[in-house]
Amino acid sequence: HMGIVARDIEDVKRFDEITRVLAEQEMGIILDDLDLKHRLPFVKRFSTPRKKEPKPERLRETLEELGPTFIKFGQIMAQRPDLVPQRYIEELEELEDHVHEFETEQARRIVEEEIGEIDKIFSEFGDEPIAAASIAQVYKAQLNSGDEVIVKVRRPNIEERVETDLEILEFLARRAEKHSSTMQDVRLLKLVGEFDKWINEEMNFEKEARNAEIIQSNMSDMEKIKIPDVYGQLTTRKVLVMERVEGIKCTEERKLEELDIDISEVTRTGIRMGLNQVIRDGFFHADPHPSNFFIDEDGNIILIDFGMVGKLTKKTRRQLGLLFLHIGNEDIDAAVDVITDMGHVSEDADIDGFKEDVEEMVLMLRNSKIKDNSLSSTMLEMIIKASRKGVFLPTNLILTGKALVTIEGILLTVNPEAELTTEYQDQIEDILKEQNSPKELGKSFMIDLLQNKDTFTKMPSKISKKLDETGNGATTHVEVETSDHHDEILTAGLVLSGTFLLSQVLPSNSLRMIGIAFLLAAVVLFSKRI
Repeated sequence: HMGIVARDIEDVKRFDEITRVLAEQEMGIILDDLDLKHRLPFVKRFSTPRKKEPKPERLRETLEELGPTFIKFGQIMAQRPDLVPQRYIEELEELEDHVHEFETEQARRIVEEEIGEIDKIFSEFGDEPIAAASIAQVYKAQLNSGDEVIVKVRRPNIEERVETDLEILEFLARRAEKHSSTMQDVRLLKLVGEFDKWINEEMNFEKEARNAEIIQSNMSDMEKIKIPDVYGQLTTRKVLVMERVEGIKCTEERKLEELDIDISEVTRTGIRMGLNQVIRDGFFHADPHPSNFFIDEDGNIILIDFGMVGKLTKKTRRQLGLLFLHIGNEDIDAAVDVITDMGHVSEDADIDGFKEDVEEMVLMLRNSKIKDNSLSSTMLEMIIKASRKGVFLPTNLILTGKALVTIEGILLTVNPEAELTTEYQDQIEDILKEQNSPKELGKSFMIDLLQNKDTFTKMPSKISKKLDETGNGATTHVEVETSDHHDEILTAGLVLSGTFLLSQVLPSNSLRMIGIAFLLAAVVLFSKRI
């Protein structure tokens, strides 16, 4: 036992400190489940009660006591309602990321080491930080050019501390997976690996600056969205200089009421912003809580703090768009197919039970008031229900759902009468149309067809089934042997699908006629091959 810990963990002293804190905070169940009680002093092994499960506030206090890495891990777990019970989520969302300030003198020293003499760059630099969190402190400042900025300074020695704790978290996750099939199903080790990547990106301010620039560029075609400028030449891994923007926190309802702005326009803009980031760009602000979301006197939405972003592949974005449309169209089977396709289905998954859950949620969406339910909250609820039935979705998808639901909550605070579901469907259809225009389809069509070769080799049997179903009483039966003719049938499949696309999307009659001629040729080719 002693050897395993010493072999896998460099800082055994820190490891034992963590087990001591867990014992003192009545987390005996965790030490028992991980078979780690032997790490405690002899007397404490028997005095540590084994409770069924720790109280939520006790868990929050424990994470706060364990410091920055564990606070951040708790905040990420608060984004996982599919894995963590709601009572814990509520407590984890309260995790205090306010830690002791470090000396401004020390902050100034770090700034000078990183970007040069303060007096040569800034005409003013705050004496006190305006915010102090576990990774950084933030100061108000003014550049010699007169520009108002904020300066984010990374906490000294934070990287070393986080590295040690990540190694311990990974060890605990590996051990948990070894001792629990549930932990294997939720892929705890993978979760810790993702967290490792996120926290390291968050500690690297060059990465945050890049995130801000990407989102600013992606949002540049949208009016009424303001992303602060980054001063790239004054930004390093440890120091970030960014434009200071003035706005009203979206939670300050009275101040917002005093503004002369069109709140329905703010709502539309906010939804379009969230959906564009998620479905169009696949690069989204993954932490849009109220203190990162402002509205200015011109009705612009201002986003700040880009330490945490989510990324989605093209395929996932398309699936997500389809999922929204299937929910809106009340197509239960199609929605369930998309979710199971996107997730990891455990051996004992209850797909029929999950279908029933989805059906209930979709009907609730139809019959409820707009405020109570919406497409994004229904999607998030589906992901949570999926995990209870043995279908586990990737973290980025959960973050997507959480981000959209958070934006939605913010927008409903600003405009309680907003009809979000209708707004969502219209916007999603728009975005999917843009993504699937003839020009865009042309680019990815061949790739998609080749990737889905199996579908096209099975196409003749699907056609014969359709003929069976649609024949007026008469049955047409075609037997298909595809194994020897994959190439030929694939070729025919490509022609058939390509011409179908031509006849659907091209506006010109003459081109449509050519498409139909190709279609006939494809049918002849099929009849010869089958």
